[in-house]
Amino acid sequence: MNPQHSSYKILISNDDGIHAAGMATLIEILKPLGHITVVAPDGPRSGASSSITSATPLVATKMKDEPGLTYYRMTATPADCIKYALNLIFVEDKPDLVVTGINHGRNDAICVFYSGTIGAALEACIAGIPALAISLNDHDADADMSYVADFAYPIAKHLLQYKLPKHTMLSLNLPTHKPKGLKVCPQGITHFVDEYTPSDNGRGKTVYWMTGYQQKSNHEEHTDFDYLNEGYATLTPLKLDLTNRELLKEIQTEFSPLFTRYGEENKQ
Repeated sequence: MNPQHSSYKILISNDDGIHAAGMATLIEILKPLGHITVVAPDGPRSGASSSITSATPLVATKMKDEPGLTYYRMTATPADCIKYALNLIFVEDKPDLVVTGINHGRNDAICVFYSGTIGAALEACIAGIPALAISLNDHDADADMSYVADFAYPIAKHLLQYKLPKHTMLSLNLPTHKPKGLKVCPQGITHFVDEYTPSDNGRGKTVYWMTGYQQKSNHEEHTDFDYLNEGYATLTPLKLDLTNRELLKEIQTEFSPLFTRYGEENKQ
């Protein structure tokens, strides 16, 4: 390990589960930067978004503790894993960086709202910790990740020195094959079509499998959705605040008069 980076503390998680190939690759990519603490679900939690577990207790099992690497698996969602780590592992000294992935599947455009990989990174944002989510547009268990390090490593390294605005994270998406380059771009607005495929289960009952694909919902060009489809890696800053601030005054004008009587009653 480079002594220059030995003091950095990096927390990683994912939504494909602790045994996913993307997790193993991410560990190898980030090892030169500092001590890696893995806290990840014990199995796949794709589509978990920012969901947390409140009705059942969580179980955390330390699997490995060696120089430069500590491993925990959890009966938890990706966001649970980050929340647990920040509360019970990094009690005094918070991690310098949280990285999630490498996700088996793209997390551009509308997928940011469904992704457990993004959800875990957003949990770090809530705590004010720099975060990077990494996703590869390939669902195969043995997807080619040989070129991910060319993009993930320098971005992660730079995030350890560059101060992101508070409550902002970065989302890196990589195409199925070696990228043509990197595009810094906005999130696209898309929607899924043909989302369910019916089939029969073993008892003859119709069940529905989620399938589908994304289509653009507007005409904006040069988004992460566009560039990823063209074979580029994309880097998009995402933030917690979803407020449409441009619309606040209009909503005030349109809706506040509907409730003026409540203000009058309070004056009496």
